[in-house]
Amino acid sequence: MAIDWTKLYKNYKGKWVALEDDELTVVGSGTRAKEALEEARQKGYDHPILHRVPSDLITYVGGALAR
Repeated sequence: MAIDWTKLYKNYKGKWVALEDDELTVVGSGTRAKEALEEARQKGYDHPILHRVPSDLITYVGGALAR
């Protein structure tokens, strides 16, 4: 099943986020992965999923980037 990260992109563009296992709920964020992880751990999440939200959305097709 595809996950819609539209809101994630809108709210956290260019930042690192720590996500719950559902891959939607943000439990930490920051300009560096360490900041997002520390915030998540302060909230009791020891092993969140770390993801860097891109600054720009580009289309990926096959082995080439299309703009």
